[in-house]
Amino acid sequence: MSDGYHKIKQPWASSGLVHQLRIGSGLVLFTFVTTHLLNHALGLVSIDVMDAVREYRIAITRSTLGTIIIMGSGFVHMVLGVSKFLGRRTWKMRFNEIVQLGFGLLIPLVLFRHMIATRGAYEAFGIDDNYATLLFVMWPGEALNQVLLITLVWVHSCIGLYIWLRMKPWFPKVLPYALGLAILIPVLGFSGFSVAGRIVGTVYEFKNPYTPQYYATLIQWINWAFWGYAAILGSFLAFRIGRTIWDRFGPSITIDYSNGPTLKTAKGHTLLETSKAFNVPHSSVCGGKARCSTCRVRVLSGLENQPTASETEKKVLDRIGAMDNVRLACQLRPMADLSVVPLLPALRTKAEDAHNIDKYFWGVEQEITLLFADLRGFTKMSENQLPYDVVFMLNQYLGNMSEVIEDAGGYVDKFMGDGIMAIFGMDQSSQSGAKAALKATKAMSGVLNSLNMSMADELPERLRIGIGLHTGPAILGRIGVASESGAGERITALGDTVNAASRLESASKELAAELVVSKQTLEMAGYELPPEREKSIKVKGKANALTVYTWSKATKLEI
Repeated sequence: MSDGYHKIKQPWASSGLVHQLRIGSGLVLFTFVTTHLLNHALGLVSIDVMDAVREYRIAITRSTLGTIIIMGSGFVHMVLGVSKFLGRRTWKMRFNEIVQLGFGLLIPLVLFRHMIATRGAYEAFGIDDNYATLLFVMWPGEALNQVLLITLVWVHSCIGLYIWLRMKPWFPKVLPYALGLAILIPVLGFSGFSVAGRIVGTVYEFKNPYTPQYYATLIQWINWAFWGYAAILGSFLAFRIGRTIWDRFGPSITIDYSNGPTLKTAKGHTLLETSKAFNVPHSSVCGGKARCSTCRVRVLSGLENQPTASETEKKVLDRIGAMDNVRLACQLRPMADLSVVPLLPALRTKAEDAHNIDKYFWGVEQEITLLFADLRGFTKMSENQLPYDVVFMLNQYLGNMSEVIEDAGGYVDKFMGDGIMAIFGMDQSSQSGAKAALKATKAMSGVLNSLNMSMADELPERLRIGIGLHTGPAILGRIGVASESGAGERITALGDTVNAASRLESASKELAAELVVSKQTLEMAGYELPPEREKSIKVKGKANALTVYTWSKATKLEI
């Protein structure tokens, strides 16, 4: 970023570390809850099995380390959740966000009762809180509280997991199974609890371990916890309402959307929150989580007085090669007047529908192998040929080469006269893509030999080819204006990897080789590096030379 810009730091709550802490603590608690419910489910087998498994479970959860991790995770997750709630600068939320927030705030009201009556009684009075004892005490009087607690915790957890995982490329494949488990686990958990509770109530004989004195003390603790949390929650709500009033009537700044409205808003809102609050159309595929760049804006003026980009925002901006005056609307919290222009059209796409969007429409960066191939001397060869003959020869060549590339798993990006650009590894691993590219070049050399034999009478001289292969990161996307002709529908690759692969193809002529492959491609494919074929070439735009390996004929590749 340029000097003089971004002198103000972003709020701590927007940092990537806070997000990771919230996710990590949530995963610890979710694991605890899941194992707890699965232990309940064993009531469908027998109470003895429930207690036997419980002994193993509490050996971990009630150990000193286990207690610190679980209690610490609960505290961290609650504090960060409340901080996120207090940090919201708009009341506008999606339905799932409202449910998750509401359930999360209500959980302690029910959870404290359960914790004090079980772990609290065990620690304070030495009451053995095994399943047989607790089921005798809790069934059926506490059944509704159990249903309420399970519902609040499980729904809150599942929504959080969904919001976290929905942008993962593999998530749509596992979603049906995850949904099945999300329904099955709590149902089995409560079913085991209720079946075991009825058995204990009709078969077992117990003396209630909770004496009137114990009971009165526990009830007192529960009331203290309930009203204490209610008071804290009430103060949070009062603070939030007061903040809303301050935002409405306190000092304000001006946000000018180029070719759009000019708004007055309070300091500290994210730009995306401001757009939502005033119904300004603003694209945000990931829902404002800084996991995409679709909400980015170009700052026309006022950037020097704005907060510095967080590490999370910097990573996204660096990934797309953004200019210094480009920021993410979901991360930028304007503290002074600002003029911006959104860079992507507002499609009003919901974040949960992101997987239904063609990822190449937005662009995706991944490691691929690029192939460039070009006919040697074809321009000179075609000078004395009839146009029909030239087109016929090119169609034969390009058609056969395209089939070979696609059969090997490659994607033909484009034809450039008598040249071909192809991409490998788009829908497979980088290693598989590199191997496929090597196999394709060997097959292309073989096909070229066949074409020379079959078209010997039509060709003034044999066709010769130069091929370059290079592996590295590239941006894949649909570039161009969409039209009925399909001109903007092809996927292409952009970046240094493309330039390097093209340079390798050009170098094949200088090196008197049919195939020039970079060291990166051979290493990615797991191909043993042949030292006798090693050379170094300079690539325009790169300070260091590129190590390559050459073959006079690609058919000599041992793959």
